[in-house]
Amino acid sequence: MTRASLSLVALFAVCVALSISAWATPQPDRMTVDNFPNPADYETGSRDWFKAVEALKYRPLLSDSLTQNCPHSFDVLHYNIALFIDFITESIDGYTIVASEAKEADLSSIDLDFTILTVDSVVGETGALGYLHSDPVLTIDLSRTYAVGDTFEVQVYYHGQPGNEGPAGFGGFYFEGLPVKAFQMGVGLDADPSSMGKYWFPCWDWPCDKATAEYHITVAGTIKKAICNGILVDTVIDTVANTATYVWEANYPIAPHVMTVNAGRFTELVDSTYDWIYYWVNLRDVEDALIHFGNCDIMMEGFLARYGPYPFDKFGYCMEAKGDMEHQTCVTHVNTVLQPNHIYDWLLAHEMAHMWWGDCVSVGDWRDVWLSEGFATYSEAIYQEHAGGPTAYHNYIQQNIMNPVLNSGENFPIYDPNYLWGTTTYEKGACVLHMLRHVIGDSTFFDALAAYRAAYEYGSAVTPQFQAEVEAVSGQDLDWFFTKWIYEAGYPEYQYSWLADSTPGGYDLNLVIDQIQTGGTIFTMPVEVLVTMASGDSLLTLLVDEDHEVFDLVMEDEPTAVEIDPDNWILNTSEEVPHAGVRDLSVAAELSLGQNRPNPFGRATAIRYEVPRSQHVRLEIYNAAGRKIVGLVDQYRPAGPAEVVWDGRDAMGRDVAPGTYFCRLATEDGCLVKRVTLVK
Repeated sequence: MTRASLSLVALFAVCVALSISAWATPQPDRMTVDNFPNPADYETGSRDWFKAVEALKYRPLLSDSLTQNCPHSFDVLHYNIALFIDFITESIDGYTIVASEAKEADLSSIDLDFTILTVDSVVGETGALGYLHSDPVLTIDLSRTYAVGDTFEVQVYYHGQPGNEGPAGFGGFYFEGLPVKAFQMGVGLDADPSSMGKYWFPCWDWPCDKATAEYHITVAGTIKKAICNGILVDTVIDTVANTATYVWEANYPIAPHVMTVNAGRFTELVDSTYDWIYYWVNLRDVEDALIHFGNCDIMMEGFLARYGPYPFDKFGYCMEAKGDMEHQTCVTHVNTVLQPNHIYDWLLAHEMAHMWWGDCVSVGDWRDVWLSEGFATYSEAIYQEHAGGPTAYHNYIQQNIMNPVLNSGENFPIYDPNYLWGTTTYEKGACVLHMLRHVIGDSTFFDALAAYRAAYEYGSAVTPQFQAEVEAVSGQDLDWFFTKWIYEAGYPEYQYSWLADSTPGGYDLNLVIDQIQTGGTIFTMPVEVLVTMASGDSLLTLLVDEDHEVFDLVMEDEPTAVEIDPDNWILNTSEEVPHAGVRDLSVAAELSLGQNRPNPFGRATAIRYEVPRSQHVRLEIYNAAGRKIVGLVDQYRPAGPAEVVWDGRDAMGRDVAPGTYFCRLATEDGCLVKRVTLVK
């Protein structure tokens, strides 16, 4: 024990205790929802229509099919894909070289994901290899054993008509349009699991296994082009065969479900601000495209400012008959939304943000898909904030992110959702980030995102890893936040009432806040309370962590109105109800001082205390040297519970340095002390 702490013990003559609760991550029961969105109920091309198309229909997910599939017996290092695309027969013919590293001892065979297409042969280092193609698994006998760390290659030759989810579906390899285009959509909305890389090349088709890639895509003639992930490094024209081969390199690790090929007639446009942003559009749409994509430079500017440098060497949108899909560096953008306006800026921003969240940092497990879709949906609001300021941000959060959740009828956790592509994953996931930003503070939030990216860029992550990065940067234990918002269902439904009484020194405001939601989940959240008075408004922050909370607050002027969460920092519903007319205060059996919450804290912390009888109360903050920093309460108080908030400032209104402080409650019945930890 240090000298400073010894002096505090002498000063306070009490024992200081620190208590931090740690909650174990629960395993939530699967829940169901009765009504799922129908695309026919919405205007084609509207935001709600897109959401309904993504949801398609409910299907129970098999929990074992979504579990972590990395690491496994081998790690894919590189894919080399060579294909001839035949637009007449709507087929593909070629090979894929899969270069891998052994991750277990005596590796003698591997399983690759591969479906629909016909395997012609498999070749290894010593020649032809034995294989069994039991769709959708291709098992290859390596003809020898490999030790951990050994590298090896297999070359799979195949042909056929690739499959997809059908005209009303989304994922797979399609031949569509006039003139016909060929394109791959990497996620199946009616597939379990969702990865659709296996529909056009053999791979380990899980988002957690990322590799570099090279494409050699050949088409007949020279009118049609092939566009893939990464950068175009060569175009080979064969005048004898009358073919063109386009060679693309994806030099950054890429997950199979965001690998893609687009082959057809395209007009290439280049962004006027960023010459590494491309737009591949139909010739007839060029004029409309110049307007439609006109704000993409502003989006990119906003994301660069918030998320850091662009993680790849190229970005673009490629127009196809289906979309939208965040294929790495090459978003597939649906033809029907290309209009000479900015109605779909939200969609462009959503897919662009995926380059950071979902592509650069991939999800390690489909059950954590909110780390991709929730982040991209939240980024729509980040774009609005960059382009229009805080008001535009808050309006977008309320109207386009919170309201869809409140009106969705869905009631299951964000983690391992009942279906992957609904409002819970997208909009509620975005709400979590919005709330987290407020809980830990603006600068800390974006610092945490930067740390999360730095730790997992070009790899993959799951929710506990994201939480750990946020906790490391904020210095806070955030189990109380993540447990309720990610692993449990619902949101707070507040009812509140208030009553103000005149006192010699001002007004006593009695505020009652109840959580009335069903389902058993009670949320812990710092709730802002706006008190309107003739002398000016006062914005307080109160910690609400029980189903029934009573706060006694002292105001200098008469309150005329009270509103909770006025800036919509919490996903909730709230209703003001009549006050009972009497103070809802229980008499304490003894003097008590609760541990401040949150602790440690960054912006503000709530301190709850209780006195057994009416008396003069002093609540003060001291530093580790025993010097008083600020007085929070110094007045006559009635019996019962009360709460006060410390904003981390001293008596002069200056921010105090991070460190350990002590909260001292002094009354006629005795004095109590709690340790308080401030972090920045």
